[in-house]
Amino acid sequence: MKQTAMIFLGLLLFVGTANSQKTEILFNSEDLSNWVPVLRSEANADTVFYVTDGIMNAGGAPFGYIRTKDSYENYELRLEWRWTGEPSNSGVLLAISGEDKVWPHCIEAQLKHENAGDLVLMHEGAKATVDGQDYQVNPEVSWVAVANKFSASTEKAPGEWNTYRIRFFNGTLEFWINNTLQMKATNATPTKGHIGLQSEGTGIQFRNIELIQL
Repeated sequence: MKQTAMIFLGLLLFVGTANSQKTEILFNSEDLSNWVPVLRSEANADTVFYVTDGIMNAGGAPFGYIRTKDSYENYELRLEWRWTGEPSNSGVLLAISGEDKVWPHCIEAQLKHENAGDLVLMHEGAKATVDGQDYQVNPEVSWVAVANKFSASTEKAPGEWNTYRIRFFNGTLEFWINNTLQMKATNATPTKGHIGLQSEGTGIQFRNIELIQL
Protein backbone atom coordinates (compact mmCIF):
# COMPACT_ATOMS: atom_id res chain seq x y z
CA MET A 1 0.00 0.00 0.00
CA LYS A 2 2.82 2.35 0.91
CA GLN A 3 4.58 1.58 -2.37
CA THR A 4 1.37 2.30 -4.32
CA ALA A 5 1.02 5.66 -2.57
CA MET A 6 4.60 6.57 -3.45
CA ILE A 7 4.04 5.68 -7.10
CA PHE A 8 0.86 7.77 -7.16
CA LEU A 9 2.72 10.72 -5.61
CA GLY A 10 5.46 10.39 -8.20
CA LEU A 11 2.90 10.47 -11.01
CA LEU A 12 1.33 13.59 -9.54
CA LEU A 13 4.72 15.30 -9.40
CA PHE A 14 5.47 14.29 -12.99
CA VAL A 15 2.11 15.58 -14.25
CA GLY A 16 2.55 18.80 -12.29
CA THR A 17 5.98 19.38 -13.82
CA ALA A 18 4.70 18.65 -17.31
CA ASN A 19 1.78 21.02 -16.88
CA SER A 20 4.09 23.77 -15.60
CA GLN A 21 6.16 23.54 -18.80
CA LYS A 22 3.49 23.85 -21.45
CA THR A 23 4.64 24.64 -24.96
CA GLU A 24 3.43 27.94 -26.45
CA ILE A 25 3.33 28.12 -30.23
CA LEU A 26 4.62 31.60 -31.12
CA PHE A 27 4.02 31.26 -34.86
CA ASN A 28 0.77 29.59 -35.90
CA SER A 29 1.96 28.83 -39.47
CA GLU A 30 -1.02 30.79 -40.86
CA ASP A 31 -0.50 34.50 -40.23
CA LEU A 32 1.51 37.06 -38.25
CA SER A 33 -1.32 38.23 -36.00
CA ASN A 34 0.79 37.58 -32.89
CA TRP A 35 3.71 39.67 -34.17
CA VAL A 36 4.60 43.36 -34.58
CA PRO A 37 6.87 44.50 -37.47
CA VAL A 38 9.45 47.25 -36.96
CA LEU A 39 11.34 48.64 -39.98
CA ARG A 40 14.20 51.13 -40.35
CA SER A 41 12.66 52.88 -43.35
CA GLU A 42 9.20 53.26 -44.80
CA ALA A 43 7.95 50.14 -46.53
CA ASN A 44 4.94 47.88 -46.62
CA ALA A 45 5.70 45.47 -43.79
CA ASP A 46 3.63 42.80 -45.53
CA THR A 47 6.21 42.66 -48.32
CA VAL A 48 9.06 42.21 -45.80
CA PHE A 49 7.47 39.76 -43.36
CA TYR A 50 4.93 37.32 -44.74
CA VAL A 51 3.78 33.69 -44.62
CA THR A 52 4.00 31.16 -47.46
CA ASP A 53 3.17 27.46 -47.15
CA GLY A 54 3.18 27.64 -43.35
CA ILE A 55 6.61 29.32 -43.21
CA MET A 56 7.52 32.81 -41.96
CA ASN A 57 9.60 34.82 -44.40
CA ALA A 58 11.86 37.81 -43.70
CA GLY A 59 12.84 39.53 -46.93
CA GLY A 60 16.11 41.07 -45.77
CA ALA A 61 15.41 44.65 -46.88
CA PRO A 62 14.76 47.12 -45.49
CA PHE A 63 16.45 46.28 -42.21
CA GLY A 64 14.10 45.60 -39.34
CA TYR A 65 12.60 42.92 -37.16
CA ILE A 66 9.30 41.35 -36.27
CA ARG A 67 8.62 40.79 -32.57
CA THR A 68 6.10 39.01 -30.40
CA LYS A 69 3.30 41.07 -28.88
CA ASP A 70 3.93 39.47 -25.50
CA SER A 71 7.03 39.72 -23.31
CA TYR A 72 8.75 36.65 -21.91
CA GLU A 73 11.21 35.71 -19.17
CA ASN A 74 12.71 32.34 -18.17
CA TYR A 75 12.04 30.10 -21.14
CA GLU A 76 13.41 27.73 -23.72
CA LEU A 77 12.88 28.92 -27.28
CA ARG A 78 13.07 26.56 -30.23
CA LEU A 79 12.92 27.39 -33.93
CA GLU A 80 14.20 26.37 -37.34
CA TRP A 81 15.68 28.62 -40.03
CA ARG A 82 17.11 28.42 -43.54
CA TRP A 83 18.41 30.81 -46.18
CA THR A 84 16.37 31.17 -49.35
CA GLY A 85 19.25 32.46 -51.47
CA GLU A 86 22.74 33.79 -50.82
CA PRO A 87 23.21 33.58 -47.02
CA SER A 88 23.70 36.86 -45.23
CA ASN A 89 22.75 38.18 -41.80
CA SER A 90 19.88 37.81 -39.36
CA GLY A 91 19.36 37.06 -35.69
CA VAL A 92 17.01 36.14 -32.89
CA LEU A 93 16.45 39.12 -30.61
CA LEU A 94 15.85 38.33 -26.93
CA ALA A 95 14.53 40.53 -24.12
CA ILE A 96 13.66 43.43 -26.42
CA SER A 97 12.86 46.36 -24.14
CA GLY A 98 12.33 50.07 -24.45
CA GLU A 99 11.70 51.84 -27.73
CA ASP A 100 10.87 49.90 -30.88
CA LYS A 101 13.68 50.97 -33.20
CA VAL A 102 16.31 49.45 -35.47
CA TRP A 103 18.12 48.22 -33.50
CA PRO A 104 16.51 47.90 -30.04
CA HIS A 105 17.95 47.36 -26.57
CA CYS A 106 18.23 43.58 -26.37
CA ILE A 107 20.45 40.50 -26.51
CA GLU A 108 20.89 38.86 -29.91
CA ALA A 109 21.37 35.19 -30.63
CA GLN A 110 23.34 35.62 -33.85
CA LEU A 111 22.21 34.07 -37.14
CA LYS A 112 24.78 35.66 -39.44
CA HIS A 113 26.02 32.97 -41.83
CA GLU A 114 28.80 30.88 -40.23
CA ASN A 115 28.46 32.92 -37.03
CA ALA A 116 25.24 31.43 -35.65
CA GLY A 117 25.76 31.03 -31.93
CA ASP A 118 27.58 34.31 -31.30
CA LEU A 119 26.19 36.44 -28.47
CA VAL A 120 25.54 40.09 -29.37
CA LEU A 121 24.72 42.71 -26.72
CA MET A 122 22.91 45.81 -27.97
CA HIS A 123 22.99 49.24 -26.33
CA GLU A 124 24.02 50.46 -22.89
CA GLY A 125 22.97 48.20 -20.03
CA ALA A 126 23.25 44.95 -21.96
CA LYS A 127 25.87 42.66 -20.45
CA ALA A 128 26.85 39.03 -19.87
CA THR A 129 29.71 36.86 -18.63
CA VAL A 130 31.21 34.18 -20.94
CA ASP A 131 34.02 31.86 -19.79
CA GLY A 132 34.79 34.19 -16.89
CA GLN A 133 35.07 37.27 -19.10
CA ASP A 134 32.61 40.13 -18.66
CA TYR A 135 31.08 41.64 -21.78
CA GLN A 136 29.06 44.84 -21.74
CA VAL A 137 28.26 47.69 -24.06
CA ASN A 138 30.44 50.76 -23.63
CA PRO A 139 28.56 53.52 -25.50
CA GLU A 140 31.76 55.57 -25.80
CA VAL A 141 33.26 52.78 -27.93
CA SER A 142 30.35 51.04 -29.65
CA TRP A 143 26.64 50.31 -29.24
CA VAL A 144 27.31 46.56 -29.44
CA ALA A 145 29.54 43.99 -27.73
CA VAL A 146 30.11 40.50 -29.13
CA ALA A 147 31.14 37.19 -27.53
CA ASN A 148 32.16 34.64 -30.16
CA LYS A 149 30.66 31.17 -30.30
CA PHE A 150 32.61 28.28 -28.77
CA SER A 151 33.59 26.31 -31.87
CA ALA A 152 33.56 26.25 -35.68
CA SER A 153 30.23 26.67 -37.40
CA THR A 154 27.78 23.78 -37.05
CA GLU A 155 25.33 25.28 -39.55
CA LYS A 156 24.05 23.21 -42.44
CA ALA A 157 24.52 24.16 -46.08
CA PRO A 158 22.49 27.19 -47.24
CA GLY A 159 18.98 26.10 -48.20
CA GLU A 160 18.83 23.36 -45.56
CA TRP A 161 16.88 23.72 -42.32
CA ASN A 162 18.82 24.40 -39.11
CA THR A 163 17.64 24.19 -35.51
CA TYR A 164 18.21 26.84 -32.83
CA ARG A 165 17.54 26.03 -29.19
CA ILE A 166 17.86 28.94 -26.80
CA ARG A 167 17.55 28.52 -23.05
CA PHE A 168 17.32 31.72 -21.00
CA PHE A 169 16.80 31.14 -17.28
CA ASN A 170 17.59 33.49 -14.40
CA GLY A 171 20.23 35.31 -16.44
CA THR A 172 21.91 32.16 -17.80
CA LEU A 173 21.86 31.79 -21.59
CA GLU A 174 22.58 28.74 -23.73
CA PHE A 175 22.59 28.67 -27.54
CA TRP A 176 22.41 25.27 -29.26
CA ILE A 177 22.94 25.16 -33.05
CA ASN A 178 21.88 21.83 -34.57
CA ASN A 179 22.29 20.20 -31.13
CA THR A 180 25.77 21.64 -30.54
CA LEU A 181 26.26 24.02 -27.60
CA GLN A 182 27.84 27.13 -29.11
CA MET A 183 27.33 29.64 -26.30
CA LYS A 184 26.79 29.69 -22.55
CA ALA A 185 26.65 32.99 -20.69
CA THR A 186 25.77 33.96 -17.13
CA ASN A 187 24.68 37.21 -15.49
CA ALA A 188 23.00 38.21 -18.74
CA THR A 189 20.80 41.28 -18.79
CA PRO A 190 18.21 42.37 -19.83
CA THR A 191 16.27 39.19 -19.02
CA LYS A 192 12.68 40.08 -19.89
CA GLY A 193 11.10 41.42 -23.06
CA HIS A 194 9.78 40.63 -26.52
CA ILE A 195 11.32 38.05 -28.85
CA GLY A 196 12.16 39.16 -32.40
CA LEU A 197 13.46 37.88 -35.73
CA GLN A 198 15.58 40.07 -37.98
CA SER A 199 15.33 41.16 -41.59
CA GLU A 200 18.95 42.08 -42.26
CA GLY A 201 20.39 41.42 -45.68
CA THR A 202 18.83 38.64 -47.76
CA GLY A 203 15.85 36.33 -47.53
CA ILE A 204 15.54 33.94 -44.59
CA GLN A 205 12.73 31.63 -43.50
CA PHE A 206 11.56 30.48 -40.06
CA ARG A 207 9.26 27.71 -38.89
CA ASN A 208 8.31 25.68 -35.79
CA ILE A 209 8.77 28.65 -33.46
CA GLU A 210 7.76 27.55 -29.97
CA LEU A 211 8.49 28.45 -26.38
CA ILE A 212 8.47 26.47 -23.15
CA GLN A 213 8.04 28.61 -20.03
CA LEU A 214 10.48 27.53 -17.32
